[in-house]
Amino acid sequence: MKKLILFALASLFIISCRKDDDDEEKSESLIVGTWKTIDYRTISGKDGSIISSNTIPDTDCIRKSNYNYKNNGKFIGEYFRDPQTGECGNTSFYEEMDYSYNEEAKTITYKIDGLTQEIIKVHSLDKTEMQILVDENMDHNSDGIPDKILRIYTKQ
Repeated sequence: MKKLILFALASLFIISCRKDDDDEEKSESLIVGTWKTIDYRTISGKDGSIISSNTIPDTDCIRKSNYNYKNNGKFIGEYFRDPQTGECGNTSFYEEMDYSYNEEAKTITYKIDGLTQEIIKVHSLDKTEMQILVDENMDHNSDGIPDKILRIYTKQ
């Protein structure tokens, strides 16, 4: 009986220690999935209000593109703008690299062959929407305070 109780306590201890790992997986899983760009927004640095919103038309190359963040740390971008000519078309071009999402720093780091290619700032992320900070150094409404430009993605 003592062995059974000891085994039960040891099992309970091991399971309770895994809770932190589960929480980390939940935050990682928010980014996992396929995303599409739907909008660009300029946000006032003074009061956080929306200065402008530029919804991307469904026919635009940017809107047709897909950004797939996989559970295994792989990112696959599917683009419909020819990288050589810059022209929009019906043929897709793929880019694959590793990524990691740091919830505390709110950054996504992209790497190819272990070398960092880009680090982007995440303004916000939930189950259905991701907002990426594009710029935070320009004053778009001439109030003397730098504003933010956000690229808005929706999960498919």
